[in-house]
Amino acid sequence: MKNTAQVDITLDVICIWSYLAFTRYRRAAARFRAEGGHIDLTIRSWQVEPGAVGGESKLQQSLARFGERGVARVDALAAAEGIPLNFAQAVTADTAHAHHLIAMAAAQGLAEPMTARLFQAHFVDGAAVGDLDVLRGLAAETGVRWDPAVAVRWARDVTAVPVVRFNRKPALNGGALSEEALYGQLALTSAERQENVGGEG
Repeated sequence: MKNTAQVDITLDVICIWSYLAFTRYRRAAARFRAEGGHIDLTIRSWQVEPGAVGGESKLQQSLARFGERGVARVDALAAAEGIPLNFAQAVTADTAHAHHLIAMAAAQGLAEPMTARLFQAHFVDGAAVGDLDVLRGLAAETGVRWDPAVAVRWARDVTAVPVVRFNRKPALNGGALSEEALYGQLALTSAERQENVGGEG
C-alpha cells in the first residue's frame, strides 16, 4: 500500500520512557493518518521488571531509584507536552499478563488502542496492570476478546526500552525522539516505501 510507514516499537507498559514515547508516537501517527497515511505497526514486548512485586508505590520506587530530581524531570517533561501522569497513584506490577493482553489485541487488530489503554491504566488511573481481573476489564472496555492461546511477541534483541524501528532500519532510542521527530520518520519511511514500490514497477 502506498503512503504506508512500517513501525516496530518495543516497550513495557510500566516504563515511563515507553509511556512518553508511545504517547508521542500516537500523536505523530494521528497527524500522519489525517493526511491519508497508513501505519503498519508491530508492538513487541519486553519487561523492565520481570517477576516484580505488584501493588507497591511507583512514586516511592522512582524516588528511591532516581531521586527527587529525576522524578521532577519526568513530571516536567510530561507537563510540558500535556501528557497525563499521576505517579502518586501508580503501583508496581509484573507485566507478563499485560503483554499477553497486547498480543491478544494485536491478533484482533487492536494492539495500538490496547497498549494506550494499559499505559493510561498504569500511569494515570493507578490500576494494577498485573492483575488478571483488571486486565480482563480493560480488554472488555477496549473491545478485545480474551484469547489465552495467543503467544506473546517477546523482543530478544534489546536490553532496554523503548526501542523504535522504521522500515526495519537500525533501532532508535524511542525515549529520545520528540513528536516532531517521530512524525518526520513516519513521513520519511512512507516516502522510501513508495520509492521502492515505484522502482519495482
